[in-house]
Formats: sequence, structure tokens, C-alpha cells
Amino acid sequence: MAPMTAHPPRHDFGPSAQEQADLREYADFAATQDPLALAAATWFSRRGNLDAQQQAEFAAWLGADARHAQEYAQLKDTHRAARKIPAHVAARWQVPQGPPASAPRRHWLRALPYAAAAMLLLGVGAGGYQWWQQQAVFSQSYATARGQRLAVALPDGSKLQLDTATQLHVTVYRQRREVRLAHGEALFQVQSKQGQPFNVLSGPLTVTVVGTQFAVRNTLEHDGQLRVAVQHGHVRVAGARQEQVDLTAGQGVTADAGGRLSAVASLAPGSVAPWRDGRITFDNVPLGAALAEFERYGDTGLAVRDPAVARLRIGGSFSLAQLDRFAAALPQLLPVQLVRSGTVSEIRMAAKMPAQAPAMHIQKNK
Repeated sequence: MAPMTAHPPRHDFGPSAQEQADLREYADFAATQDPLALAAATWFSRRGNLDAQQQAEFAAWLGADARHAQEYAQLKDTHRAARKIPAHVAARWQVPQGPPASAPRRHWLRALPYAAAAMLLLGVGAGGYQWWQQQAVFSQSYATARGQRLAVALPDGSKLQLDTATQLHVTVYRQRREVRLAHGEALFQVQSKQGQPFNVLSGPLTVTVVGTQFAVRNTLEHDGQLRVAVQHGHVRVAGARQEQVDLTAGQGVTADAGGRLSAVASLAPGSVAPWRDGRITFDNVPLGAALAEFERYGDTGLAVRDPAVARLRIGGSFSLAQLDRFAAALPQLLPVQLVRSGTVSEIRMAAKMPAQAPAMHIQKNK
């Protein structure tokens, strides 16, 4: 396969130790692969990003040997067939992710001369190196059931805390880290890594960070909103129509299903992911929305059927483990009463007290 024109990042003083390590690791990987299959995979992975010169190189490679065109055509057929496999079927074939392997010793790479690294790159092909760089080094899905929370430590040192009914997938590449939050909420404590940004994708939003602590919530099916809240550091939130905002500690933003961002809001202390401490916090929200939030964690045994009651506003911090206290406090906070019917207590508007009759004054005859 002819060397391609694209190259990995270059610096005035040669490749960094990490880049040299990646080059050598890729060379070891390439040595174990069939050269023809590796060349075909490399061309296929770059098929949408070839300039005129690279298109000519690709055509020359295809015409150099009939086996080249045959291998490439077979790869295209395999890719086309794989795309037709239903997701639920493909999921059965996934191999469980084991613990990450320890990093190989690379102290000897400091002695690798720049010229030797360049020759190594030319030997394996720059295009193959780029293809290899795009392959995931860690991939794992995590999920919590209703009422469950989960703490996760990633191989890069970052930490995740998943709230109730949350599903996300983590993929770590050699040059970036990516989390796809399908639904629910997670708190991210990101380990800063030079040249390896950390992205959280959820619905139409992309949250980019280098090192910070923040929460992303996707409850589009629940209340039609996405939320990003920053506890420490700095993140950039990109929505639809190239909208983006920068958030720092104590700030948050919401978005709808179309990715339209709200104005940046200031957050109350302790309001970022209060579920970590087993609490739930409301700031002047409708009672119906507050009850629906409780229901995300488990059955409450409470119901609101009167729209006027659902619109009543409530605020405060409540324990997720002591729902009975929330129910008992409602008549003290709002003009409501709880009416028991079987296993459900309906929250109704409190009965109005009868109007007090005016005091009677008897005027004595003089």
C-alpha cells in the first residue's frame, strides 16, 4: 500500500513520547494483521475524506492488483450487511468488557530518535496509523434501575455517578473520550488529560470539558428538558443552530428536545445532583412536577388528579428515603389534604372552612 499524505500531529521538536509510544504500539498491532486486509480497512475508513491526490493514490492501489479490489469489495459488503443487523440482535454478540489492561512499559521510547519514528510511520503507512488511532481502547455501557444509583471509575481516572433510571455508554479513544447519555442523569468528575478532551453527548446537546465536575440530565421523555449544571471548573455546551454557551462553577443551562438553549442561570448552593446525598430539591416548582420527580425513584402512593392542585407551587429539600415526611408536610405547606382510597392517597384541595357568622351585638334599651 502506498504511503498516504495525511500524517499524525507533528511538532517542531519531533513527536512527543506519547506519540512515539502510539507509533510503536501501532507497528506491533499492524505486524499481527494481514497486510492486504489492513490496507483495505485503512482505505475504507478514510473513504469520505480523500482529496484529489489521495483519490488518485486509492485508484492506483485498486488497479495495482486484482486482489486489492476484491478485498475492498468484500469489506464493503460486510459493512453493508452489518448495518442491517438489528441493534437488539447485535447486542447479544457483545463481549463483556473486562478490566483494562495495564499500560505497557514505554520508558525506552524516550531514546527513539525522531528519524527512526518517521521511518516507522512511513513503514506502516500514515493512513493506517490514523485508522488505528480512531479505534476505541475502552467501551462499556452502564445503567441503573428505578431507585438505584451507581458509582463508576473509568480507566482514565475519571469518575461517574449515575442517578436513578439512567443509561449511558462510555467510549475512550486514543485522542478523545466520549459519553453518550441516553436518558437519566449523571455527575461527571473528569480527570484532565492533555490533548484528550472529554465529551458528553445527550440528545441534541454536546458538553465539552477538559477537567471539571458537572452534571448532565436528560429527562426529555419525563419533562421535555435537558439540563447541564457545573459544580467545579468550566464546560462548553453546544446546542442546535450552532448555539453554544460557556458555563462555570455555580451555573446551569437547560435545553428542549430541539436543542434550543435557555439563558444561563445561577444555581443555588448544593443544587447540583442532590440525589448523591439521597435528597431531592425543588425551587418553586408545580406540585405535579415535584410528584413526578419523586416517581422517578419509586412508587409514591400519591396521586394528583385536579389540575388546580397540580399547579400549586412548592419548594424545599426532601429525603428520598422518607417520602412519608413529604406527604405529611404537604398540608402544612399547601392548602391541600390527603384522601386515602385503597393503596393510593389523592392530594386534593383542602375543604374550605365555613364562613364565620358576624358577631351579634344586642343593643339594650335605654
